[in-house]
Amino acid sequence: MAKEGTTITERPPTGKSDTTTCARPRRSRSGPGRPRDPAKQGAIVAAARDSFFERGFNASTIEDIAHRAGVSKVTLYNRFGDKETLFEAVIRAELGRMTAAFDLSADSALSIEERLNLFGEGMLTHLFDTDHVTFDRLLAQEIAQVPTLAERFFRAGPALCRTRLTDAIAQARDEGLLDVDDLAQAADDLMALWKGLGDIEIKFGLATTPTPDEIRQRAARGTRVFLRAYGVSDTKREGDCG
Repeated sequence: MAKEGTTITERPPTGKSDTTTCARPRRSRSGPGRPRDPAKQGAIVAAARDSFFERGFNASTIEDIAHRAGVSKVTLYNRFGDKETLFEAVIRAELGRMTAAFDLSADSALSIEERLNLFGEGMLTHLFDTDHVTFDRLLAQEIAQVPTLAERFFRAGPALCRTRLTDAIAQARDEGLLDVDDLAQAADDLMALWKGLGDIEIKFGLATTPTPDEIRQRAARGTRVFLRAYGVSDTKREGDCG
C-alpha cells in the first residue's frame, strides 16, 4: 500500500517494466518552457508597427495586431504583456538600424574625424528617413494621450544615441584627441551641429529627404566645426608629451 502523498505511476500493460522510461530522467517543468520562436516575435512587432503607423497607438487594438501577425491574443499577451510594451518593442526595432552604426569599436584604426563622421551619417540617415519622420509624427500625437510613452521612447531612442556618442567622445578624449570637460554637453553640441533643423523641416514638409551624399556632407561639416571647438592640436599634444 502506498504511503500517503506518494504518486503511483502506472506501468505499461505488457507486464514488463518500462526500462526506457525509467532510464530517462523526466524534464523539469519548472523552466520557461519551449524557446520563443524569433520569427513569430518578429511578425508580431512588424504587425504592431504597421498598425501603429496606419491607425495610431490609441486606435490600434491587440485583436487587430494579433490578426495581422497570425497569432492569438493569448500569444501576444504572453510575449508582451500590454500594448505599451509592444509599442516600446516597435521603437527598439525602428532604432536597430541606427544602433548598428554606433558600434565603432571595429573602426578604432580610423581617425577621430572619420569615426565621428560615420556616427553622424548613421544618425542622420535614421532621423531623415521617411518612416522615421512618420513615426515621429505618430509619437508626438500619442505622447499627449499616453505620457509614459515619452520616457519609454527617450530611453530606447535619443538617450541611447547620446550614450553611444558620449562613449565615442570619451574614448577620443582618453586618446588625447579631444579636450572635453563635459561629455554629455559635448555630445549634445555635436548632435545639434549634425542635425540642425533638418529633421523638423522634413517633418513639416518644408524639405525633402536628403540624398546619401548630402547626408555625408552635412555630417562632415558638423564634425569639422565640433573638432575646431573641442579638438586638440598637434602642437598641444607634442607639448603634453614633452
